[in-house]
Order: sequence, then C-alpha cells, then structure tokens
Amino acid sequence: MSHFEVLHKVSLVAAILPPATVKPVIERLFASGERNAFVTNARGTLIRTEWIQRFLPVISPEKELLRFLVPDAQVDSVIREISDAGGLRYPGSGAVYSVPCDDLYHTPDFPIWEGLGAEEPGTDASIGLRENLAAISCILQPEQTEAVSRAAMQAGAHGPVVYYCEGRGLRDRLGWLRITKKRTKEVMTVIVDNADADAVVETMTVAGRLTMPGRGFLYRMPVQKGIVNLPSTVGSRHYAADMQQVIAALDGLVGHTDWRRQQVVRLGSGAHAAGLGLEGEDTTLGQREPQTRLTIISSGTHMPTLLEAATAAGATGANTLSARFVEAESKVAMGRRLNRERAWIQSVVPTEQAESVMQAVMAVAEEQEITEVCLFGQPVTRVVTYHAQTVDSAAPTARSYRGVSG
Repeated sequence: MSHFEVLHKVSLVAAILPPATVKPVIERLFASGERNAFVTNARGTLIRTEWIQRFLPVISPEKELLRFLVPDAQVDSVIREISDAGGLRYPGSGAVYSVPCDDLYHTPDFPIWEGLGAEEPGTDASIGLRENLAAISCILQPEQTEAVSRAAMQAGAHGPVVYYCEGRGLRDRLGWLRITKKRTKEVMTVIVDNADADAVVETMTVAGRLTMPGRGFLYRMPVQKGIVNLPSTVGSRHYAADMQQVIAALDGLVGHTDWRRQQVVRLGSGAHAAGLGLEGEDTTLGQREPQTRLTIISSGTHMPTLLEAATAAGATGANTLSARFVEAESKVAMGRRLNRERAWIQSVVPTEQAESVMQAVMAVAEEQEITEVCLFGQPVTRVVTYHAQTVDSAAPTARSYRGVSG
C-alpha cells in the first residue's frame, strides 16, 4: 500500500526558457539539491513591428517550460539560480515565477526537494524580483490561439507561451458525438501585473469569444514573485537596441509599467455578437465562489485510472499533458540524460470540492498500489467560460459550472 505523506508551504516554480539555456539551468539546480524537473515543449509568440507584416501569422520561437516543486523557504534561491544560469537579466531572455500551493500530498517514492527545513536566504535585490503579478492561462482550440495571442499583446501583455494538452471529461461523455469536439487543446499563458490583469482577461475573453459554448476556458492565479523578460515583438536590426530593450529601460527609469497601458476597446459581446443570445449577465465564475486548480502527477500508465477517480469525485473536466521527467539520479549516455515521461492532470474545481477529489484520488492510488503520485491544489482568483442557463417557469434562473472544458 502507498501511504501518502503531506508537505506544507510548497510552491510550484515555473521557468520559460529557450532550449539553449535549459540544460545549464537544470544542472545548476541539481547541484543545489533539486532532485527532478518537469520539462514541456512550448512555443513563444511574437508579432512583427512593420504594419504590413502584421497580417502574416505570428512568429513562434521554440521554448521550454520547466517546473519544479520547491519549499517556500527555497523559492528565492531557486529563482536566483535560474536567473543567473539562464541569463534572465537580459530583455527577451525568458521568465521565472512561483505560484503557492496548498498542502502537497505525495507517495514516499515520489522524489521531493532535499532542502526541506533549510533557513530562508536573503533576497538578492539585483535580480529584479517582482511581486503583485498574476498568471493568466487560457485553454483553447488550436485555431483560436493566434487571435487571442494578438489581443493579449495589444492589451500590454508579453508574447504568450503556448503548449499542447488533451481535453478530458466532457468529450469522453459524449459517446459517438465526441467526433464533433477535438481532443487536442492549446494552453496559452501570460504573466502580467495585477493592475493590468483585468484588462488582459477582458481582451482575451472577447477575442476568443469564451462566453460561447465550447470556445474555451480562462483562469487567473496569483503569482508570489517572479522575473518576466519575455518579448512580444520582432523588428529590424537597423537600430542599436530593439523595442523590447527600450521598453525594459523605460520601465526601470519610470519605476513602474503603468505608462504601457493601452485603451482596450470592446468590439463585441461574445455570443450576442454572433446573434445567439447565449451570454449571461456574469461570465466570471471565480468571483461567485472560490476555485482551486488541482494537479495530479503520475506515470502515463496510471493516468487513466487517476483521471477516472478524479472525475467520479466531482472534477467534471480536466486537461492532461506529458512532460519529460528529468531526474538527478538518471543515467547519462553520450552527454544526455535518459528521462522518463510523467503525465500531468489539471482541473479547476470549486474549492469546497477540492479536498474530496484529492482524497478520492489518493484512495484509488493506495488501492491500486501506485507508488509514484503527487497531487496538490493552487488558488484560482478568477474563472471565465461559458455557463449554461436553465429557465424554469416556477424557479429563478440557475447557472451550472462545468469546470475545465474538455
């Protein structure tokens, strides 16, 4: 039987880097005590500065998304190591940020950071750590990603980072009608200041028509601290500095990013713009009841079993993705580590249901003797998606929440 252990005060640290800097960052952290890293292939998003070229598809430079489970006491030192090894002091070089977790449950065989209980080091002000940030993630059909990316950048966000996932839950319950709903999704993520988050969310909602059925799902999470130096535009090299460097320099001179705000014009009203009349009065579910993003990490072999347990306990929708599981103890052949694969299951559920879903997943893992499992929750401050309205002649209008669209 796999008896779960619980850890408190743990954060998920994520780094968005070009492929060339991934290896030195991982090796630096392994030398500092980290035991594993989860690496996912992703792509950046860049638009051209010349007006005539803006009608062409966006440029998608290759990126890698690294994620580490780190004790809160070590977050500053981990971000410092990633910033130094990845050269994040330069504009356009990447980003690193941390999102706090609720209690983390794991089996004894799941490798965890060895520095638990260490004293918290002092923060190095020279690395430019920023607080009061928000992470906005939007789950979309692949054909919607470019339009929503452009809208986010026009609202002042950096070039979004995009990676693939599979939608599970609703599609699996449609029977033969599942052919009408694609399984492949794309997750688009941007890190913005809290002051700009509402404007970016509004713009992405309108561009993606997220208030229409089956169009997508957006949620916002608080970021504890981070460094964001991701580019959004690409232009000619006739000048000594590009636009991203000029913007970064002005941010430093002014002392804030408020000067970058642009007016956001609402061009449509979601479903009403299409003549469907489906949009409700309030599309922000997260402001009515607290939400939690649940994450379950296991091998791909056991992913269907744990996903079924989560959905049976109330997680009505989920997204799954694969990540390379880079371990400090893994063998090295011809200069490369031999990595395993790990599946990530993520679902946004009401906070009051989160604990029961995790308990159900842990019960199934113990019953099936699954030896390497990790699961945790993270706070979600806002959710935007389509929610159905059912009208009863004898009762007021009711709204139903369907979780992450699958």
